[in-house]
Amino acid sequence: MSLLCYRFPKEQVVRQSGYFHELSSEIKDYEGFILSNFTKSKRYGFVEFATSSDHPHYIATPIEVIEKSKYLWVGEKLISAIKMTDLSKVVFSRIKAVAFEETKTQALFNSLSTTYPNALVYLISDPILGTWVGASPELLLRTVGDQGFSISLAGTKKSEDKSHWLEKEKIEQDVVSTFIEQKLQEVDASDIEMIGPYDYVAGPVKHLRTDFSFRTTREETELLDALHPTPAVSGLPRALALEIIENIEEHDRSIYTGYIGLLSPKDSKIYVNLRCCQIRPGNMYLYLGGGYTKDSNPELEWEETENKSKTLLDLVQKL
Repeated sequence: MSLLCYRFPKEQVVRQSGYFHELSSEIKDYEGFILSNFTKSKRYGFVEFATSSDHPHYIATPIEVIEKSKYLWVGEKLISAIKMTDLSKVVFSRIKAVAFEETKTQALFNSLSTTYPNALVYLISDPILGTWVGASPELLLRTVGDQGFSISLAGTKKSEDKSHWLEKEKIEQDVVSTFIEQKLQEVDASDIEMIGPYDYVAGPVKHLRTDFSFRTTREETELLDALHPTPAVSGLPRALALEIIENIEEHDRSIYTGYIGLLSPKDSKIYVNLRCCQIRPGNMYLYLGGGYTKDSNPELEWEETENKSKTLLDLVQKL
């Protein structure tokens, strides 16, 4: 039996028992809670049962945690590769291991729900996927009738940092915004409007954000396939960035940077699965990424991932 808890921005917490099942390649007719892995090669739907269970599930597959020295070394190689190719951005992620008492998982979810009212907050515990907790600020797709919404979120620094955004961060954000606009045009979206970029505070960090609104007659599944993964979690050109990520990352991202939310015709709420961790007995494993461009500094990218980890760790210290 699986446990699913989630709370969309400014809504009530939903708590369900049931099970996740892998969906076929065709999800056109699926309605309900859905999540995918990073590459969309696996997508899972949820079936609710009347009976309840709080029994946690932990999976034992190896988790690769690289040391800072290796991260910096790979980062330097990645920057060189970007300069020698037509890549404009690649997202390089890592996993951070932190001691954690797994009995506090529900308390962490509750604290995230209170602290981040504008994020999708979730807790899942499933025999296939394991136990995950997250609080994502990044909306991928919202539909209300024929009206659609999305955001680009890229560029990161500490929320209290009052300095001007670096050119590297502005370019990183523009890459994502341009990609989303192009993809919306490719699926014949109309009345595309953009607001931004502007500063968006998400707990201990802030980002550059651009909001998109548009009209569409396309189905949500077609829009998801077009948009995900955006350069905010992969890179650009997307196909080449995905190939680079597969070669340089030693860990499996699993559902980190996949999409997660409710899928329903003309009324979907789908987020990118960021600021999340996998829970195992005695430890939490935080999945953290940074966007590399030709102007990146691996030391600063490492610091960025550390800052992103505080979304969860600042609350863990208070439990």
